[in-house]
Amino acid sequence: MNTLTQATPEKTVIVIVEDLIQDWGLDFDGDIDGETLLVSNLEFASVDIIQLCVALEQHYKRKLGFQDLLMDKGSYVGDLSISRIAEFVDARLNEPEAARA
Repeated sequence: MNTLTQATPEKTVIVIVEDLIQDWGLDFDGDIDGETLLVSNLEFASVDIIQLCVALEQHYKRKLGFQDLLMDKGSYVGDLSISRIAEFVDARLNEPEAARA
């Protein structure tokens, strides 16, 4: 993932999702873009979404507080688009860590 060092958050999310799909041996023939939904389009289970979050935190070498993205009023969010995840990551990368503590 060294080629992702200068990539936008959306491109990073797409590449990591593609890597996970390949690693898991999932069969997805379409193009993944900002509008792609993890559950509806890629058939991610909740554990898959957690693995994606962990992979993103490992890539960026910091905790991003994904619980704030995955939970809404005490319930899990039903589905997430690639662009929504990228927006969240971008916002977290551009705020001081102290603001998340």
